[in-house]
Amino acid sequence: MNKIMDANIYVKQFVFLLSIFVSYHLIVWTFFTAQIFEPKTGTGVGDLGRMSYQIDLLHNRQTKYTLTKKHLHSRNFKNQHIDIITIGDSFSNGGGGGDNPFYQDHLATNLDKNVLNIAPSHSKTSLQTIVGLYNSGYLAKLKPEAIIVESVQRIIPHRYNKEIDFSIKIDKPTISVKPTETYMQPINIINTANYKIPYYYVKYRYKTNAQKNVHRFRLNKKLFSVKNGKNILLLNDDIKNLNQFTQAGVEKVNANFNRVATLLKTIDIKLYFLPAIDKYDLYYNYIIQDKYPKNLFFELIRPLHKEYYFIDTKEILSALLDAGVEDIYFIDDTHWSQKASSAISKSQVFKD
Repeated sequence: MNKIMDANIYVKQFVFLLSIFVSYHLIVWTFFTAQIFEPKTGTGVGDLGRMSYQIDLLHNRQTKYTLTKKHLHSRNFKNQHIDIITIGDSFSNGGGGGDNPFYQDHLATNLDKNVLNIAPSHSKTSLQTIVGLYNSGYLAKLKPEAIIVESVQRIIPHRYNKEIDFSIKIDKPTISVKPTETYMQPINIINTANYKIPYYYVKYRYKTNAQKNVHRFRLNKKLFSVKNGKNILLLNDDIKNLNQFTQAGVEKVNANFNRVATLLKTIDIKLYFLPAIDKYDLYYNYIIQDKYPKNLFFELIRPLHKEYYFIDTKEILSALLDAGVEDIYFIDDTHWSQKASSAISKSQVFKD
């Protein structure tokens, strides 16, 4: 009899603990975790939001295309006349989502041009890819007016201060595929993220990079439309790579762009360089912190002699920030919004 009673007690204790376990996951999932992994509206949230679990800084959004003219990609390029070729990284491939995420669509609409987005050749930089296409005669055959090289700021030195091989040939570019709207794979209600939500909630109160890849800072004014818009999420690489931006390194980057621009002039093609300013650099003057220095890339490259056209995204977007415009970047993402794309596409540089 005592053994039966002991067994019943253990069963009741197990059921009680199991109910607490399940209830915890159900409550945390329903009110918190689901906002990251199963948002009620839109296609998802930003990469920084997902990594840091900062649900109070999520900017849920849908990806929509409403501009009158779109850029060309592999599914709609039929060898028609091309005015502008763009080549770059995730900023050139609609990273961040939201309304009209491609800056190329804004260019196509504002300038009434046919814009084709291509991808760097395998293991090659954008500049090396351009040289290869030049040597094969492809660019002379396609005859665009201009080529725009876009690159996220944080890895510009790593990408472009190396020697360029001017002997390679690339017969045909890889035409970029326009990404479709994708949804995150569903996860079980019982999952480890339910533990990370409260863990990072507490840890970020004491450490700016509680999650090693993402910093959370306070701002001295509200610059994002979410409720806690006086905060900002930043990728740690924006800060970790600051020591790469030296005078010598930036001069080497500039020299490489000059060499490729001079090459393209022989077939009447203009070269544009569009560095996508790091979120840390753009918002630096509004961040409340005294630990990390400025990124000096734009200040170092501005005075250098250029054979190419330089799109100063820091100057363009800082003017919007100074005017109090919110959501130039998404608070929960490493990418900018259509407000940035629109402003950049209207730059006087493109009209010269």
